[in-house]
Amino acid sequence: MPVAPPTAPGTAQRALKPRTYWMGAVATLAFAVLLGRLYYLQILHGEEYKERADENFVKELRVPADRGLLIDRNHHVLVDSRPSYDVTLTPYFCGKRCPEVLTQLGELLSFDADELERARERLAASRGLARFKPFTVKVDITREELDLFEARKLDLPGVDVQPTPHRNYRYAAIGGHLLGYMNEIGPDEMERLNEEMKDAGSSALPYQLGDYIGRRGLERRFEAELRGVDGKKRVVVDARGNAKPESDLIPEDQRFEPSRPGLNAVLSIDWRLQEFAEKTFPATAGVVVAMDPRTGYILALVDRPAPDPNKLSGRISRKELEAIRKDPLQPELFRAIQQHYHPGSTFKVVTSIAALEEGVFKPGGTIFCPGYFWLGGHRWRCDKEQGHGTLDLEHALGASCDVFFYDLGNRLGADRLAKWGSALGLGHPTGFDLAGEISGVMPDAAWHQKHIPGGYAHGMSVNLAIGQGDVNVTPMQQVVLYGALASGVVWKPQAVLRLEDAKGQTVKEFPPVERGRLQLKPGTREEVLKGLEAAVNEPFGTAYASRLKDIKMAGKTGTAQVVALGAHRLKAWQMGYFERDHAWFAAFAPLEAPEIVVVVLNEHAGFGASNAAPTASALVKYYFDLKKQDEATRLAAEQLAANGGVPLPAAASAPAGTAGLLSPSSPAPLPLAASAPSGTVAPVLLPAVAPPGQGTVVIPAGTGPVAAPPPAPRAAEQPPAAGAGAASRTAPPPSAKISSGGKRGA
Repeated sequence: MPVAPPTAPGTAQRALKPRTYWMGAVATLAFAVLLGRLYYLQILHGEEYKERADENFVKELRVPADRGLLIDRNHHVLVDSRPSYDVTLTPYFCGKRCPEVLTQLGELLSFDADELERARERLAASRGLARFKPFTVKVDITREELDLFEARKLDLPGVDVQPTPHRNYRYAAIGGHLLGYMNEIGPDEMERLNEEMKDAGSSALPYQLGDYIGRRGLERRFEAELRGVDGKKRVVVDARGNAKPESDLIPEDQRFEPSRPGLNAVLSIDWRLQEFAEKTFPATAGVVVAMDPRTGYILALVDRPAPDPNKLSGRISRKELEAIRKDPLQPELFRAIQQHYHPGSTFKVVTSIAALEEGVFKPGGTIFCPGYFWLGGHRWRCDKEQGHGTLDLEHALGASCDVFFYDLGNRLGADRLAKWGSALGLGHPTGFDLAGEISGVMPDAAWHQKHIPGGYAHGMSVNLAIGQGDVNVTPMQQVVLYGALASGVVWKPQAVLRLEDAKGQTVKEFPPVERGRLQLKPGTREEVLKGLEAAVNEPFGTAYASRLKDIKMAGKTGTAQVVALGAHRLKAWQMGYFERDHAWFAAFAPLEAPEIVVVVLNEHAGFGASNAAPTASALVKYYFDLKKQDEATRLAAEQLAANGGVPLPAAASAPAGTAGLLSPSSPAPLPLAASAPSGTVAPVLLPAVAPPGQGTVVIPAGTGPVAAPPPAPRAAEQPPAAGAGAASRTAPPPSAKISSGGKRGA
């Protein structure tokens, strides 16, 4: 039997060593994986999983911040928030019963089809950690609906009612386009804004589905400043999501984190002036804008029609929204900055400045108007068929003679008209700090070559010279243009003076911003102002009927043609609503040192002299009446303070009718005056334009009756007022130049 040779010493140990190494490596790798997983769970994602674990017994509720107020320059509140209740659903706490709970809740609170569909879509989209986050299913429930929920809440796991401030627009549609509105944030928008907030290091809580956000106007422009910072409330709940009594599970200092209110926006608007403009303006559709020509601050802005922001800021149904969007008057359109129009004869100030600056017309020169203008075989007619005779610039602007400006337009050409229109702010946005502003059109020859079939023709400047053709302006551009004539400065129009915190301390101011200054030859502006003064204050002026007794106002009427003229002139009541001319009037006062510039656009109303000028005149007068009253109130307050707080004798008190008016220095809002000041023009509601005996004109559905008087005879065609005497310049100067020429005017 063979004998195995003896094993060499250490052989067994050497055979075991590789296996030991492998076992050690496996054990080391296992520990490394375990440690890596622990690091991932506890260090990298510890907070996330802690929150997820806490959600099993702790519910975190948002405490909505009070959104900042919108207030006028006198601290009169225009937009605030009112108490309301929103219903939320947390999918985790209703589990598999969520569809059933939604159905029961819809029956209990009378959900409409849109609300129920939206809630089901939100529920279906709640996955992963999103199931622990509540989303809003119904906003602003009534008190009766709240009582119904409280009686049934034990049968509705995961459903909560949250006290939520809801936006309250105190004056409904008045100022609606400027103030704006809020509505619900969309999923994509929410993701984008939250990412932007994170990148900016914002302290505000992220937006959630169901949150409301500023959508238009100042609400949108100042969303970040108005929003504020939401607070948090953490409560212990059971498995059904019902709150339990306070316990030690949540440290006391972590139970509640208060919200911080948003900033208040102090507007440049004087709401007394705004309300008066709303009442005095007779238009179905149009714009009234008043601006301080010394600063560019907007004093009043009527933009009609406008939907009620209270409605748009709630859960509006698709049917209601569709009705708004199909309205032929386009109530969602912010006309002041988002729609442009032919300026009509208000543009003649641009033509006048261009002619004087370019040297094609000399101060003191004249042009003869026979009632028409010929060029290249085409005949343009004047607004006065028998002609104005020989006119200088003052009388041409005052009487708004078309032939005079046809001639100037022919001499200038489109390029030089566009040059000076642009210098006065036309053809590009004004910089008004709200979204959606359009630039209008101030066409030169190159523009016509690019956009008009057949390109530019010399006769096109003839139409441009009277504000027709392809020139288009927004009402905001018009107020900037006439503000530049009044002050020499092309301002950026602004509607907000400053932002304040809840204690009234200024956080940020918005000082006046100059965009440019008029660089004119000596005498050019004075020549134009003489014509604007004559248009209002001389018997031959087109706005003579709207002159003011104690205030020297300068202005210009305009009647902007909408459709091509036929062989015969038609009265407004003989035309369909959307075929009628637009009525313009632009003015500023006082002439010596202007404090207010007003532009009125009355859409499809006819003559500017009769359907736009009266509103502007009344507004200017009311502005100065308010100024006197505010001064009287200030003096009375100073006298009261000097008297140690003892009421003054009746003879020393403020004039009757001034009680309740706001002083700019008032620390708190006071009630508005109940009536217009003595001597002011009362709010006017003019009758609709209609043939005699036929009542209101029938216009397309949704447009309403046309609030405008029958066209009055042109002031230039009326005889001088009795007693005018030699002081009134009714006759044009002697003839100097005769030119052949014809179209229409304003």
